[in-house]
Amino acid sequence: MPETKTKKTKEKTTTKPRKTTSPFKAKDELEAEIKAFVNKFKATVVNQATRMSDFFEMSCFNHIVTFYERNDYIVQIENLQSGKYRYKCSTAGLQSNFSYFGVSKKIGRKNYIFEVQHNLAVQSSHSNDLFTTPDIVVIKKGKVKISTKYYDSKRRFCYVKNEDFITFCEVKQFNPFPELLFNFIGVVNELRKEILTNSEKEILPKHIAPSLMISGKPNKPAQTIRDNLEERYCINIIYDIFDSGSATFSKMRLSELRTTGNKPSR
Repeated sequence: MPETKTKKTKEKTTTKPRKTTSPFKAKDELEAEIKAFVNKFKATVVNQATRMSDFFEMSCFNHIVTFYERNDYIVQIENLQSGKYRYKCSTAGLQSNFSYFGVSKKIGRKNYIFEVQHNLAVQSSHSNDLFTTPDIVVIKKGKVKISTKYYDSKRRFCYVKNEDFITFCEVKQFNPFPELLFNFIGVVNELRKEILTNSEKEILPKHIAPSLMISGKPNKPAQTIRDNLEERYCINIIYDIFDSGSATFSKMRLSELRTTGNKPSR
């Protein structure tokens, strides 16, 4: 009996604590995915990211590039910095100091060429003097502008005119909540006001509709809001990107994503 009691005590002291679960990926796992994605295009990454949100944003940027790749666009890296891909993980800095992806597609005799840019300011669809900066934007090729009139300090400011802007994606490393979803609709209104009246025209070739990409999993209210907003407007609200991102942007499920100019079903 004493020997059995001693053995039980020992087992208790050596038991490992149970790990807590999280809806978010480990940074090392995300970083490895990002490096592998850029390596596919025969380039390496300048690792200037420090925050987990930076790695998440870079990963979502890659998902959008994948959308174009799987919709039969020709995809290539542009503007390498010292031979390496440099993501633009903040609104500060000139676009010319960072890399981006060029995407092109030929329809008939016309070749359509666009750029997938990171943290580029976009002119409002209501006023030429207003700008906001989505995390990811798709624009017509070569349409990044520089102004010294935006700031009092004459600091250079990069932007794209609304007429040269195609679509955008916002990236949020949160669990979804109502205010976050409705705030996204405010950005849609500012940059693509015609979407809220369902008067947008189809843009050729096919582009992803304005999208909100969220890392966390929805509760029932967030699910209801998403279903309602996606039914009303030509947008995508994508939850649980960490777990479902690769599947969402897979060839098999690509048709489930709303694209520009597609009217929502009622």
